[in-house]
Amino acid sequence: MAVVAEGDAGRGGPRWRATAIVALACAVACVQGFAQSGSLRVATVLDGESASNREFRTAVQAEASRLLGTQFDISFPDGRQLVGDWTADAAQRNIESLLADERIDAVLVLGIVGPSYVTRRPELPKPVVAAVVADPATGGIPVEYRERARPGQGGVERVRTSGVPNLSYIARREDLVREVETFREIAAFSRLAILMIDAIEKVLPTVRSDVARALAGIGVESTLIPVGPSVEPALEALPDEIEAVMLGPLPQLDASGLRRLIRALHARKLPTYSLNGASDVRNGALASLKTERNELSLVRRVSLNLFNILRGEEAAGLPVDFTVDEQLTINMAAARELGVDPTFAQLTEAELVGDSRMPATRRISLADVVREAEQVNLDLAAAERRVAAGLQQVRQARASLLPQASVSSQATFIDRDRASVLQGERQVSGGLGLQQLIYSEPARSGYDIERQLQIAREEDRFKLRLDVILDAAAAYLDVLRAKTVENVQQENLAITRSNLGLARARVDVGAAGRDEVLRWRSQLAQDRRNLIEAAARRSQAEIAVNRILNRSLEESFDTVEIGLDDPGLTVNFEVLRPFVESPGVFTLFREFMARDALEASPEIRALDAAIRAQERSLLAARRLFYVPTVGTDARLESLRNGGEPALAPAGGPDGVNWSVALQATLPIFQGGALRAQRARAEIELDRFTIDREAARLLVSQRIRAAMLMAGASFAGIDLARESAEAAQENLGLVREAYSAGSLGIVRVLDAQAQALSAELDAASVVFGHLIDLMQVQRAVGRFDYFRSPDERAELIRRLEVFVKERGYETRRR
Repeated sequence: MAVVAEGDAGRGGPRWRATAIVALACAVACVQGFAQSGSLRVATVLDGESASNREFRTAVQAEASRLLGTQFDISFPDGRQLVGDWTADAAQRNIESLLADERIDAVLVLGIVGPSYVTRRPELPKPVVAAVVADPATGGIPVEYRERARPGQGGVERVRTSGVPNLSYIARREDLVREVETFREIAAFSRLAILMIDAIEKVLPTVRSDVARALAGIGVESTLIPVGPSVEPALEALPDEIEAVMLGPLPQLDASGLRRLIRALHARKLPTYSLNGASDVRNGALASLKTERNELSLVRRVSLNLFNILRGEEAAGLPVDFTVDEQLTINMAAARELGVDPTFAQLTEAELVGDSRMPATRRISLADVVREAEQVNLDLAAAERRVAAGLQQVRQARASLLPQASVSSQATFIDRDRASVLQGERQVSGGLGLQQLIYSEPARSGYDIERQLQIAREEDRFKLRLDVILDAAAAYLDVLRAKTVENVQQENLAITRSNLGLARARVDVGAAGRDEVLRWRSQLAQDRRNLIEAAARRSQAEIAVNRILNRSLEESFDTVEIGLDDPGLTVNFEVLRPFVESPGVFTLFREFMARDALEASPEIRALDAAIRAQERSLLAARRLFYVPTVGTDARLESLRNGGEPALAPAGGPDGVNWSVALQATLPIFQGGALRAQRARAEIELDRFTIDREAARLLVSQRIRAAMLMAGASFAGIDLARESAEAAQENLGLVREAYSAGSLGIVRVLDAQAQALSAELDAASVVFGHLIDLMQVQRAVGRFDYFRSPDERAELIRRLEVFVKERGYETRRR
């Protein structure tokens, strides 16, 4: 490894180099001693007492024991696991005591305060691993660039190292400006408070001015507020003009204290963003760009650096940069509390904590949907009005066969000169008329035809009812399928993010080049796009359900999962498996269902009514040649004359007249109209008869096609599940090999694409089968949800008898 010197400023020049040579010789001797004795005693230093610090130390000790335990007898002696009081003086005392302790072979300095001190120490007599320190670019921390072979691509690359014998530190390369910009995209602000451990300014004296200067460049005013073991002083120190808060390292707060702090900030409507990671988001913070995997990666990195040193690698040459794994996390409960509305892009990019959707106004099942659709659907409501109007048409046609009564009156005034015996100066008359049609073929046939047409209208309404129920069921199942697909896309997105993390880890350990990271970032963008489309399709399906149920189109609702064991389904291929297991019995099953479908088909019944109406029309057309129209008409009239007529009429000026008439009419010749009417009726009857036969074939074909599709989708359920399980197992093996470095990215991409396709197929095949079952029930003309338990049992019994009569025996399971 070539060393590229950066100068000796601040390190004592030649004197420092001489000291370094001595320290290097001591380090070599220490390593040789480890190798000979096989015993390794490791001490740790923590900044202060806290649950998070203890957990971190325990995780590092466990990982180091696992990693080094095969080559060294590693131990962490009691009394040498020191904890400070969060001050620089205590950290210095603890570190110096361990460096001087001959019983200790290596020291792990964990935290913020301790690493800042030990990385600035001129020399180290024994190996030290410090985690974590601020970016060396901030100054005061030793850094040296060295060249190493570029992993997977050939050539060399420059890496940052400590350059100090016995010193290996880990520095997070963080971009505060970018994180602030990410935060500002979620919640707009211009005045920001940053809460950090109260010892930060002693460790980094210029941190306040450095942060203010960096954020001023993007138009954000910042205020740094120190936080100790209590949250109240920090809350009191918050300026009134602050619009948002970033949470930096706060190791002195336990989980309950952190949650109390976040709740207090949210109560002031101040959005919170964590610089630490997603664990703070799970404790209530609004967002973070760092993942919880960083903690595990940091533990492994500390242990791996210690392992490499003890194997003989030079601590001064180990890379110091620690690549932070990024994954936006958003707490949706906090977002609703704060009135923050993340964008679609942010929602698909982020891992969502808490419920990502607004609370649903109701919860509905498939049975609820089909029953509600029958009651409230607007298309059915309009059909009900058509049937009601048709009933009035029937009554109107019947009215011509019933007695007709009428009254009339008239008043006439004329000049006296014109008055006469028959017409006085003032004349008032009134009359009562009564007509009864004794027999009229057009009227009688019109009434009979309207009654049949009303039956057809009712059957059309029933047909529409079946269609609406099918549409409602299919729309609901589409919602379930879309939600499942959305979940699968979310899981696939999580796998891609995990693979991106693996690629970054491979780059960190030198097993891959940066091109793999870029390829996974490209795949991540595509998967986010797929998730957005899946969410849109789910919303479209929900809107379709609301339209059918005549509800507000944007109304939210929760669904009830449904499976093949739904007790509301009779025509269920899981229940009827004995009748679909072989081609012969399945053919009989289809024939049985086709017979039921023909009997219940509203299309057939409507055409039967139309045929009866046309037969009656033909009969009327034939009778017109020889059957007359016969009716009677009775009238009663009263006449009153006034004034002074010249002569009075016989019988007095006031008279009552009545009359009764009987009339019969038979057409003799109408220019061939009667013959044309009869011929037309015959042709129309033939047309309706042909239409019925075509409808019968269509219904038979429809039920058989629906059952074949349902049978195929039922058979495909197990196969799709088997395919998905195999694809997932293959993906797991390929990812494991990829993580170990034995397979390239192309194999992982192929395996993941195959697993996604198989999982999508398996996720939707059950709902596809259920939709096929709804198609079967629509073709039969009756839905299981409207059958009583006795009717369902009777259907199965009749099917068993039908199959048995044709020589097949089935075994019920």
